Amino acid sequence: MRVIITIATSLILVFIVVFCVFGFLATFEPTESPGAFFAFRIGYAVVGFGCLGGLVALIGRRVRKE
Repeated sequence: MRVIITIATSLILVFIVVFCVFGFLATFEPTESPGAFFAFRIGYAVVGFGCLGGLVALIGRRVRKE
């Protein structure tokens, strides 16, 4: 059962990371107010790296148990 939960959590984190990558890239489109998009860049980067760190910790903990 724990393996299924680990896989499901990993998939959710991967989807969030992919969403943040696409969102981060979308903030580089030309716009009239670059200051607003700078905040989105920081937000996407923080959330993306946070989920990536959680994914590494989750997989690392699972590998160490086996």
